[in-house]
Amino acid sequence: MSNSASSGSAAAGHTDRFAALADARRRTLLRLVHERSPDGIGKDDLAAEFAAVTADTRRHNVSADDQQRALVELHHKLLPRLTDAGLLETDDDDVRVPDEQLLDDTVFADALSGSNRDLEATTLDALFEALADERRRRTLAILGDRYQPVTTAALARAVAAAEADAVGHEVTQDRVDEVRTALVHVHLPLLHEATLIGYDDESGRVSYEGHPRVRTEWVRSTDGTPAIETASTDADAAPDARRSPFPL
Repeated sequence: MSNSASSGSAAAGHTDRFAALADARRRTLLRLVHERSPDGIGKDDLAAEFAAVTADTRRHNVSADDQQRALVELHHKLLPRLTDAGLLETDDDDVRVPDEQLLDDTVFADALSGSNRDLEATTLDALFEALADERRRRTLAILGDRYQPVTTAALARAVAAAEADAVGHEVTQDRVDEVRTALVHVHLPLLHEATLIGYDDESGRVSYEGHPRVRTEWVRSTDGTPAIETASTDADAAPDARRSPFPL
């Protein structure tokens, strides 16, 4: 029986995929399967390759015990997260990329390729963890339309309005305060740690810094995102100051 993207995982969204990718060992496994696309790879073969790569050795140096340990880890820890997110599918013997990708292969090409070996694994962990939340992705989409930094108050109102499918003045101040608290204490620090935004907690101003591995489709919904309604005290209010820094 196949554990595929069509059996429950088809509904997995960006949040599940980014959460699955926020682990270096799962990314390594995904890269190995992608290298065998479109035919896929047997589980025993995959376990041997995974053991060799993670031990930084040649495959013929992998012992039977090493391969068995890798197979157990694949079966119990790594593959379930990747298949549940719709990034891989398995049957009794093989692992493969789904026939109909939920995301185009090129979306994660940089994260899966050897070109990222110059990056610390923790850097990519932080990036994907930051993206594994709808509010944080929405925040990036909003900031991506601003040329200059915005206040956390203005950002919170825009996020609250977008989440309610409303315009800024329709959102209550209590709701704005709730969103601002969550942004300041949870989401903005994570985005800043992942180098996705500039954030000065003393001045309370936030900016999108640009990131070469973040694609527009990762953070933007098909319906678009309401722009920030800038208060009269904001110096960055000019409509012509908008721009989108996301790479196409």
